[in-house]
Amino acid sequence: MTTYRIMTLNMWNDSISIIGDDRFSCRIQAIREMIRVHRPDLIGMQEVTANMRPYLASLLPQYGISGESRHSSIADETCAILYRKDRFRPRREKTFWLSETPEVTGSRFPRSQFPRIASFALLEDTDSGNVLSFFNTHLDLNFSSVRSSQAKVLAGLIHEYQEGLFTAVTGDFNDVPDSPALKALQQENLKDTSINALGSTLRGRSGSLMVRNRPIDHILISRHITPGKLTKITEKYSGYWPSDHYPLLLEFSL
Repeated sequence: MTTYRIMTLNMWNDSISIIGDDRFSCRIQAIREMIRVHRPDLIGMQEVTANMRPYLASLLPQYGISGESRHSSIADETCAILYRKDRFRPRREKTFWLSETPEVTGSRFPRSQFPRIASFALLEDTDSGNVLSFFNTHLDLNFSSVRSSQAKVLAGLIHEYQEGLFTAVTGDFNDVPDSPALKALQQENLKDTSINALGSTLRGRSGSLMVRNRPIDHILISRHITPGKLTKITEKYSGYWPSDHYPLLLEFSL
């Protein structure tokens, strides 16, 4: 039997409003400790900025990092895919822009605040020989219609590029389980493991109220896979919150 542990984690970038203990340089030890405790094999990280990459490389040396930044003139971020180097070998890696021209660097839909991207990695499990497809994304914050358009582009990319034993999709979708965006992705033979009963994945009260206490962070998995335990991680580590989102961890066995 082969077990996989997949995490989605919004890293909470250091915007102007982030001060004091909320800054990434303070939280990195909490992130490292959380990862040490839960031991994910694969992590989809959102809001990874250039200042974070040296920390990740030095404090999480057991993970390889895949993904290109979105090449935005402001708030440039990467939807990074982290994989255990002792278990996985990347066969193929690519970054797409969620627009009408996914191969064009920096492209976006007209009303999208920033270019939005999806990272893709085709990974070989060197323990079992299994090959799996992993996608990680972060959809638009402001408009449901834009998120729906971005999700349809991502669904088309999944249809074209997925191969192997199963496909996993992680991300901050800024949308809830029954939204058009999540429904579009599930058309690609995927199921969403984040259900409304999970509650909000936003740590802040106001944000949770806006989404009616429903999750906006999701882990989708191929429909033929029986998902095991999905955990919403709500603890502090090393005295700090890892993020303003609650990370999710999905564990299942084949």
